[in-house]
Amino acid sequence: MSKLRELIDKITEFGINPKVDLIDKIDVLKKLLVGIYSEFLNLEFEFDETDYNEEPDFDYNEIKKNVKSNFPDFDWYSMVLDSNKMEPDVEIGIGDEIDDLIDIIKDLLAVKWRMENTSEKDALWHFELSMRTHSEQHLVDLLKRLKERNE
Repeated sequence: MSKLRELIDKITEFGINPKVDLIDKIDVLKKLLVGIYSEFLNLEFEFDETDYNEEPDFDYNEIKKNVKSNFPDFDWYSMVLDSNKMEPDVEIGIGDEIDDLIDIIKDLLAVKWRMENTSEKDALWHFELSMRTHSEQHLVDLLKRLKERNE
């Protein structure tokens, strides 16, 4: 759990600190995203039956302001909506690097809050649930987009 906590602390910094001081933020971000994804894919936990309070609402606009400050070149991108469909039936959609990272950060802030305020089991369950139902797609899309930026 300490590895997951370290990754969460580092990636959420981009959403809570407007001036993260790193030389190659994109490279660091890619490594952090891969680390989070690895933790998710290798996760083992037991369900915590205790009822806890919900985490606070993390301010989307404040996180957005900080993400934009840290990644001023982040922008919209096009993507295939269903990669299982072949041409000419392929549908194109629009993605947003900023929104992808904001959603990942918000979900990880909720996990971090649970680590500090509920239990390890509850935090790990929430991490697994939020990744499986929401953040995993944002993470994969953002990693693909960051890779394509370097081509």
